[in-house]
Amino acid sequence: MIRTALIAALVTAAALTSAACGDSGQRADIPPARAVASSGCSPVKYGGEGRPDFLIAVNTPLRGEYTGHGVQISQALKMVLGERGWRAGDYRVGLQICNEVAESGDAASPAKCRRHARAFGRNRSVLVVHGLQFSTCAIEMVPILNRAPGGPLPVLTAGPSYLGLTRSGPGVGRDEPGKYSPTGQRNFLRIGPPDDAQGAAAALYAKDKGARRVFVLNDSEPYGFGVAEAFRLAAERTGLTVAGTGRWDPKARDFDTLVERIQRAGADTVYLGGFPFENGPRLVKVLRETLGPELQIIAPDAWNNLAVVEGAGAAAEGFSPTIAVLPNDKLPPAGREFAAEFEKRFGARPCCFSVHTAQAAHMMLDAIADSEGSRAEVLKGLFEAHVEDGYVGDFEIDRYGDTTLNTIAVYRIEDGRLRFQTAITPPAELLARR
Repeated sequence: MIRTALIAALVTAAALTSAACGDSGQRADIPPARAVASSGCSPVKYGGEGRPDFLIAVNTPLRGEYTGHGVQISQALKMVLGERGWRAGDYRVGLQICNEVAESGDAASPAKCRRHARAFGRNRSVLVVHGLQFSTCAIEMVPILNRAPGGPLPVLTAGPSYLGLTRSGPGVGRDEPGKYSPTGQRNFLRIGPPDDAQGAAAALYAKDKGARRVFVLNDSEPYGFGVAEAFRLAAERTGLTVAGTGRWDPKARDFDTLVERIQRAGADTVYLGGFPFENGPRLVKVLRETLGPELQIIAPDAWNNLAVVEGAGAAAEGFSPTIAVLPNDKLPPAGREFAAEFEKRFGARPCCFSVHTAQAAHMMLDAIADSEGSRAEVLKGLFEAHVEDGYVGDFEIDRYGDTTLNTIAVYRIEDGRLRFQTAITPPAELLARR
């Protein structure tokens, strides 16, 4: 990967040369980019000279519980684009950011996701889509973008981790992942691992911490059911006893019957596959108060924030969420350098998938630079990417669209704060994917 200082120097030199020649930088054979016409989208963001040739479209949470995630994703993209002079080779690249969250609540709005997808697909200025925090949004958007006029529109992201978007396996629908590629050409790629890596890592962590009997819950959403099934399968393969399975109702008035089931099963560990929306923190509170402080409660990345502390208070102590995001000081050198610059510029440490987003930004710009301005060539370039000394490590994109990097971090709430515990790369035999 080219270092930031070198990129900045090259961009500055190119800009000075262009100005000396009186060239605005606009390619005569490419019309200026058109803004995406969809409500809930920002104006085009662009910091270069003239007007952009193409756009990167971003779909991310800009309200609700995950607003901070969306803000940092936007900041990371702008930072990398700025470092590269808002250019991808000969092309000038702008950014347009759209909110995927419903007007009320914290979850993605399926209607918004579909509307944005249609708008991105119709706009020939858009060469690639990033963001998509929620798997539920990706489920809506990807097949629409796959059928975009002129060919599939590439999607490169980190957040949507539902296994069925790229692979078959336990918890995956019979028509998945095929229904997301109606043209026969895959266009969804992710640099965060799918949920079977999370489920397997959680099972290994639970066993290492003394688990013997686990109870597996899900919220009936594809993401929640899929990651719960991945955990269940990995738990069985590691020798843990699955004492029971079930679902929790996010809108339930109480959890008495469910908690009684878990208590009768003699479980020492409960896995919560799903989103914490509605009364998830209250479920954690009831579990802890009924089954005691020794109970392990583990959950996937949707829970990797402090909302559970706000909702469950002291009962959240010991709660352990997983996410494919290492602390900044555990990143490779390039990632630590980016994180330090990000904190210096924005006054906050990069969290969530913002470092992954910065890596994705370089990949998208490199693919655009090597293309002739076509979505098909950008998609081809992304599938052929080989990242070395990257912000999150060395990896490739496999033929399914998944990263080859499956490392998962485990955090634990201690004294009301999320504290890193360990990083786990589960072996292939524990992964649910087929």
